[in-house]
Amino acid sequence: MPKLVVGDDGKPVRHSVLGGRAQIVKFERQPDVFVYRQLLRGSKSYYHQQLTASDDINALREAEELFLSLQNELEVDGTKRLASVALEDALKAWVRVKEGKQSSGLIGEDALRGCISHLLGPIKTYLIDFKKLSKVSQLKKDTFLDYVNWRMTKGWQLSNVSGEPTQVKESTVKRDLTHIKDWFKNYLIPRGYVDWMPTLEKIIIRQDKLDANPPIPLSPDWTLIHNHLKKWAEDGASFPNPSVEYWRQLFRHFCLISYNAGTRPKELVGRIEKRRQPTTDGSYVIKEVLKGGLRWDDVEVQMAMHTAENGKSFEVAEATLHIRDTKTGVPRDVPSNTGAFFIRWREFCNEWRKRNSYPPLKSTDYVFFNPRTNKPYPYSQLTTAWNAMRTALEGKLSPIRSEQKYTMYSMRSSYITNQIDEGKDVYLVKQLTGHSLEILVRHYDRSNVKRRSAEATARSYANKKQDDTSIDLESLGKVVSKPQQQQRVTVISNTNKRAAGRRKAGGKLSTK
Repeated sequence: MPKLVVGDDGKPVRHSVLGGRAQIVKFERQPDVFVYRQLLRGSKSYYHQQLTASDDINALREAEELFLSLQNELEVDGTKRLASVALEDALKAWVRVKEGKQSSGLIGEDALRGCISHLLGPIKTYLIDFKKLSKVSQLKKDTFLDYVNWRMTKGWQLSNVSGEPTQVKESTVKRDLTHIKDWFKNYLIPRGYVDWMPTLEKIIIRQDKLDANPPIPLSPDWTLIHNHLKKWAEDGASFPNPSVEYWRQLFRHFCLISYNAGTRPKELVGRIEKRRQPTTDGSYVIKEVLKGGLRWDDVEVQMAMHTAENGKSFEVAEATLHIRDTKTGVPRDVPSNTGAFFIRWREFCNEWRKRNSYPPLKSTDYVFFNPRTNKPYPYSQLTTAWNAMRTALEGKLSPIRSEQKYTMYSMRSSYITNQIDEGKDVYLVKQLTGHSLEILVRHYDRSNVKRRSAEATARSYANKKQDDTSIDLESLGKVVSKPQQQQRVTVISNTNKRAAGRRKAGGKLSTK
């Protein structure tokens, strides 16, 4: 029997594959070549196959793939000696493929996390615990026909691994189905485990459940938020720790720019992405990679003349933001009326760094980084600050046409809504925001109905006048109107007056 290469510890070099199901070895006759080795069930013989990989990490990945592909093929004396591929192994193998893509930067950390949570959470629970399947060969076209009903009734209670179980949303189940299709299309079928796609129920998500980030109208809600953040940031100067003032001013300006530029939060602040790098012993090392974030040299500020409706001209500080790392992978430039915010924030940073003995800013420095660590603030810290603001204004904020609370993404929704309400072309808004056309069309359809209200309410037997008569339902009998004018009657309850006022003012961008 050929001798194995011996390591520095005097023991043969063996790397375990999938918890000991197979091995990677090297023989003395070819010490630079990795060889896959697997013991045949019911036999004392090994199956060997030379690997093409030239390093430990890729050899391990190649061996895992080979193990799974061989399970339905290896035979000894005409008798199959290896069991069919285990479902759990096939699920984990696809996750490892995703991990390899994430470690090389082909997909993001969020995409990998989603794959792990969906495949190894509810999908695995459904197949193994509910359907009582154990092998890939047991999968049928109709295996997942019960999945949606199970997930919405029992599955959400069984698959939750952290904290109290929460009733699952239709959008979450839809993502489950996406991961199932991805697993079949890009893993099971190409490797010959199945030659068909499973039959899946189609989920249609109601429009009212898509409004998770309601836009913030300029008046009164954004004005309330703006004034609160201004005072909150200024109060930070009274704290002994100068980092408090810095953080509060940073968050204030981050919100002002987000509302008026429509950027995603992580496009501005950046994020630290953790990539898992596998080792030869089956463990992982964590590597941190910086993703996104706006640098000072990504911001171009210039003065521009604008003309008001009354014909008067005024000067505005415009800023063009170069967003390098985007959700779609396509960089974009975003012109916006945010120049004054960047100027004020830069002046504050310069003064604060001088006062606290930090080096002056460079053009390559990031706009919203923590000056102590030179890294982005955790996204959870942004969320905590937003939720604290929302709590402080409890009872004063009331989203229009939505039961959902304002989120940080509501600032992005506000920008989109404002742009479309002002008559901007939907394709231009798509370029500015990097949003999908499907999402923008929902905003457009809703805004277009509001803009065309005159057409919708017009009648051939009477002309609509500019001035309406309002009837106060809480003070019936009192009619307010301009005398001697033929007018259409509009009924407005007191509870809707405030919302109507906000909608009327919601199309303006804040430059406060």
